[in-house]
Amino acid sequence: MGIVAGFIPLVCMLLIFGLFSDGLLYDLHQSLTDLKGREGQRLESQQHRLIHQQVRQKALDVAQDLSLYIKNHPKQTWQEMRQDPIFREVASQPVGMVGETFLISAQDKKILVHSDKGYQDQSLAKALRLQGKVPEIPKLHFAGTPSLREFSLVQEQGRNVFCHGFLVPLHLKPFQGPELMVGAWVHTGEMDQIIAQSRAIFKTALNVTGTIIETRLGQFRRHFFYVLATLGLLAFLASAVLARRLIGQVTDLTQAAEAFDAGNLSYRILDPGRDELGQLARTLNRMAASLDENTISRMDWENTFNVLPDPVVLVDTEGHVTRLNRAAALFLDVFPEEALGCYAPDLNPPGREDWFPEHTLLQALNEGQRTRMESCTANGHTFLVTVDPCRDQKGEVSAAVFVARDITALKQMQKELAHATHFLDQLIESAPLGLTFINSEGLIIKANSQFYQEFGYKPDEVLNRHYSFLYTSEKEHQQVLAELKAKGEVLGHQVQLHHSSRQTVPARISIRKLHDEEGGVFGSVCLVSNISEEVSLRRQLEQAQKQEVIATLAGSLAHNFNNLLMVIMGLTTLILSKITVDDPVYTDLVDIERQVRAGREITRKLLSFRRASDFHTRPVDLNNLLETIADMFARTRPELVIRKELSPKLPAVEVDSSQIQQVLMNLLINAWQAMPGGGEITLQTRAVHLTDWHDNNWDLEPGAYVCLSVTDTGVGMDEETVSHLYKPFFTTKEPGHGSGLGLASALRIMKNHRGAIQVRSKPGEGSAFTLFFPASSARPAEMDPEEKHIVPGQGTILLVEDEPTLRRVSRKLLEKLGYQVIEAANGEEALHIYADRNQEIDLVLLDLIMPGLNGLQTLEALRSLDPQVKVILCSGIADTEEETLPEGVSFMPKPFPLEILSQKVAAILAA
Repeated sequence: MGIVAGFIPLVCMLLIFGLFSDGLLYDLHQSLTDLKGREGQRLESQQHRLIHQQVRQKALDVAQDLSLYIKNHPKQTWQEMRQDPIFREVASQPVGMVGETFLISAQDKKILVHSDKGYQDQSLAKALRLQGKVPEIPKLHFAGTPSLREFSLVQEQGRNVFCHGFLVPLHLKPFQGPELMVGAWVHTGEMDQIIAQSRAIFKTALNVTGTIIETRLGQFRRHFFYVLATLGLLAFLASAVLARRLIGQVTDLTQAAEAFDAGNLSYRILDPGRDELGQLARTLNRMAASLDENTISRMDWENTFNVLPDPVVLVDTEGHVTRLNRAAALFLDVFPEEALGCYAPDLNPPGREDWFPEHTLLQALNEGQRTRMESCTANGHTFLVTVDPCRDQKGEVSAAVFVARDITALKQMQKELAHATHFLDQLIESAPLGLTFINSEGLIIKANSQFYQEFGYKPDEVLNRHYSFLYTSEKEHQQVLAELKAKGEVLGHQVQLHHSSRQTVPARISIRKLHDEEGGVFGSVCLVSNISEEVSLRRQLEQAQKQEVIATLAGSLAHNFNNLLMVIMGLTTLILSKITVDDPVYTDLVDIERQVRAGREITRKLLSFRRASDFHTRPVDLNNLLETIADMFARTRPELVIRKELSPKLPAVEVDSSQIQQVLMNLLINAWQAMPGGGEITLQTRAVHLTDWHDNNWDLEPGAYVCLSVTDTGVGMDEETVSHLYKPFFTTKEPGHGSGLGLASALRIMKNHRGAIQVRSKPGEGSAFTLFFPASSARPAEMDPEEKHIVPGQGTILLVEDEPTLRRVSRKLLEKLGYQVIEAANGEEALHIYADRNQEIDLVLLDLIMPGLNGLQTLEALRSLDPQVKVILCSGIADTEEETLPEGVSFMPKPFPLEILSQKVAAILAA
């Protein structure tokens, strides 16, 4: 059967190949026929295209050559040119073997020059009809651009009869001649001969190809038959050999199976082969050897049963002991022979009564269920008792076996583990930082209460979610992952996280990987804290540093500005002294002087904010202080209307001016921000007498007070907002537009002044802040009014000033007062001059801020030369309240008018 089965595929392959070869030949002939038609048309089209391009290029080349010829013969007439053989040879050239060029008139399309004179003076359409042998004159069709036109003959039905060429105009016109165009066409007969030859060559090639393929296919069919016949013979011989071998191997396997069935496990199949049957024989040998090894004797079973460390007892269906191991005998303190036949629940170890629950045994024997329970003895030991029913071949309960395992140490370990777990849970929950545990899949599996408190989430919103939902920036998330991958930990990294309110809060995170016993990573622990308050404090510090820089910059600007004002004021004073009141510019100069004085007041008010934050009180007129702040604020907020309702007779108040300025500026800024579209601010002062105070947040004693109210027409606030106004970092503004510390600092300042603040506000009705200050009976500290008279004098003054223009103006002012002036551009020069001429110098007018030696250093050096030297210090940023001056030195702030200069100098010289 195997041999027959081997020949059937060979016969089928021969039949299939015969049918396939016939079909292949048929398909080949069909394909060659289709190819002949399709490729013949493509070849003809390609030849048309090549000839088309050749004619087109020839026309362009001849046009270029003729243009060059006309350019080189500008004085040659058209008639002379037409008779010139060289010109005619250039104009009429062959286009390969298929066409030729000629020259026509651009206006009427008549042929002017042609190699065949029979075409000359003929129209292009008639010449094409003669050349193409068309019986009637068809319509001449043009296409293309003016620089290159293609022409063809079209019949009335619109079908192209002849498409011969191109017309290219010449850029130059011959002398006394017409506008010319070069034409190029194709001879129909020549082109048909070329195409017919190509068709014949292509047809011959396809016929030869078909003949070769048929011959090769016939040869392959004969060779294939010989190969299949040889394979059939070889298959017959192999089948005979294989059949003989299979019969022998099957016989050996049959004998081995009969031996194993008889119980002879030592029987082995000798010399198994390497094929599948040989593999089966080796498997049977190994199985027999394994069964022989695993069949143990009764003694081996007894030894194994007795070495078990746990007590094991076997009972029958009545509960009587049939066997027990050595561990059970020692545990029950009986000999094995004594225990046989005894009822199992009656056997108790010494001092351990009722250690074996009888109902578990009955449940296993009667119901056939495996039972487990823990049993505690009087001495504190705990046993895990397991009772398993044993079944016979019919599935009925025939016996039972129970095992008692001492799990006292295990129970103790469980208690210690529970205690450690509780301790760890308390440690995690009591941690002052947010703590989360993340598994290897990135899911948050645990978080402590501090985390929920700082970020506002509930456990069901966080647990079993991927931790990435907390990050607001994917870029920061990837940075943390990269650092964790590179270093294995992330320490103190600041990121932006989502709060449960969907707000973005800054946070500081630290992450470390968690490793198992084998060193593999199974998760990570993350410490996270909400640092919003820390960031806010840092911003306040940065803001304070910025304000310090601005204050320093303001001082420098004020110094330069005051020097400029000093120059303007001095020059104005000098000019005024040279003209009369009737002069037309006198009024303008007076206005300039008035504006300089106003500019001086602005810089003084600006510099008042640079004073130190020490708490120094003095009697102050609150109206004057409010006027100063309001004027400064109004200059920067022209969109606001500031109304003043100031009581004329207002008692003084003991305050630190700089701190009260800070409070008032904060209130004005808050009012402005509450009116983004502009509005009105009302400033009111009045004196009141308090007898009954009802606000528990402020402790005011009865007595006289001065009230200052700041009222705006802004958006107002509700009661909830008003109740949180003085809390640090509380703000109603957008992030980045408010620190939340303005009113908190105002509260501290007012408490230091034993005052109070009352707030009245409603949404849509604006807000009113009223400040209460204890009234003082002292007179307000006021600046001495400037006297308007000029005091002339005599003497020599050493003028030390680094600014040349200001030094020149100051010299002229002093000379106008009658003094002689010696100039010095810096401190070093002043010291040399004073060392040489100190006997004639009566006073030194010294600038405080100079390059090199400043004013104080120069003063110290002058006093070392002459302890009795008289000095007046001048500066554009310092005043007597801001600088600690040496004893016996006067100070004069810039810009100073001529009256103050004369009075100050005269007073020092007269002292």
